[in-house]
Amino acid sequence: MKKRLWSALAALLCLAMLGMGGMGENSAVIIPRTDKNVAATLVDQSDVSLELEHFSIDGQTFLTGKFGKSSISIDFEKIDSVAFLSQGNEVKASVRLNDGQMVEIMVDKKNACFGVSSFANVRIKVPDIKKISIRIKK
Repeated sequence: MKKRLWSALAALLCLAMLGMGGMGENSAVIIPRTDKNVAATLVDQSDVSLELEHFSIDGQTFLTGKFGKSSISIDFEKIDSVAFLSQGNEVKASVRLNDGQMVEIMVDKKNACFGVSSFANVRIKVPDIKKISIRIKK
């Protein structure tokens, strides 16, 4: 019994010494690496605009969501812009494709977007975004 108690105390002490510094929203923003460099103009819900490179959604260069009962993913190369509107646990994304077609999908509000601006690495949750305009960099 004493051995278990000591093991538990040692584990607790290790966690306390290591801290949980890199786990919260205030930790350093690490930009996921992607297979292509996507540039985007992002406008947040406060109407603050950012020009970003190496843009991704959770490290992916496509937008995933529900189209009716189907799960879909739309490659950024097909997207001109996306407008977001929060609706409960999901976010409605109105996607304007490069050919002018509009598609509305529901995306998970837990998704985060990442990118590099001229002055900082950026991470922003999807519900905090108003609009994204996408450009693929060659």
